[in-house]
Amino acid sequence: YYPTRSIVADLDDIDKRCHEGSWLDLATKARNTTYFLVEAHVDEAIATLQEDGLSIGYEKAREVLLAERDPESSEERLLLNWHRAAWDLEELADAPCTPDTILAVYERVACGVEGQTTRPSRQSSRLWKRKQLDRPAALALAAKLIEENSGAYDEHPLLLALGVRHLFMSVLPLPAWNGMVCSLMMKLLFRKTHRPVLAFVPIVKASREWERGALRPPAVMSSVADAEVLVGDEVDYTIHINVTTQLVRRKLDEVESELKRMLKRDEAFVRALRDDLDINHRQRAVLQVALSNPEAVFRIESHQKTHRVAYATARADLYELVDLGFLGRVRTKRAFEFPVTPGLRQLLMGPGRKNRPA
Repeated sequence: YYPTRSIVADLDDIDKRCHEGSWLDLATKARNTTYFLVEAHVDEAIATLQEDGLSIGYEKAREVLLAERDPESSEERLLLNWHRAAWDLEELADAPCTPDTILAVYERVACGVEGQTTRPSRQSSRLWKRKQLDRPAALALAAKLIEENSGAYDEHPLLLALGVRHLFMSVLPLPAWNGMVCSLMMKLLFRKTHRPVLAFVPIVKASREWERGALRPPAVMSSVADAEVLVGDEVDYTIHINVTTQLVRRKLDEVESELKRMLKRDEAFVRALRDDLDINHRQRAVLQVALSNPEAVFRIESHQKTHRVAYATARADLYELVDLGFLGRVRTKRAFEFPVTPGLRQLLMGPGRKNRPA
């Protein structure tokens, strides 16, 4: 490919915003963004499932990822395994990436899941023939791309990640769930190359939207079919990369915009609740969701898992919000549920808030 001005500008912008220490990096590490980051995983998780020929509805995926209920199918178990592995990738960032690393991640993803019977979305091209790499060779090359990115390859991590995706989805080196494992390896590459924010950008979702024709000119500069150009005996991927970097930058804009909106809303909460010194960041996160979705129902188990606290701490958080009048408490067959109090916004922001019910 030829590094056009557009590609260079996109990659430079992505670097500035995704590198360790950037505003976005610090924002994603803030405690009160945990719930947002879990929500951000939903769309990417659904798109990643589609890489392996599976589908799941948004609400079902959201319920499982937010630990509002246990998985009830192989798809849901696979989704939860992927999500948990994504959160634990930081543990692998400082260790060498080898084919055994990839296989270990595969074992985590496949744990408790029935064998794959669906057909994955295999990558192909009308201009080139797929190289006959065997599975061990493909895994070794993928591991090398991930591990030796700072020395052996003078290439941007985003483009290396696209190469990793191509390897997985053209060769299919794993027994199953190549799409799920591939997305985790892309995220690991971003962490190893000190672009942690890219791990939260739905790159697979953006790529799939373009590849299946949901995004067409003029929304993008080219269709997938016209993005590969034969120059002599080689395929020129300049257009392909140009479109991809633009799509990633757009998704990054969406992530940043949503984070800023959420943090601005949180600042308003800090001002509105300045007299309530006992309202912690977890409880503010609950109230943020409650204001956005008055129909939301909270549970101790999902609150516990979202914020990674003890059950007793999660229980105390929600019970205190009940005592303050912000949530209700309803007994169900399984456990207590905590619906949003009607008129919560007026209760929080109104002049009579100090006289809230005890």
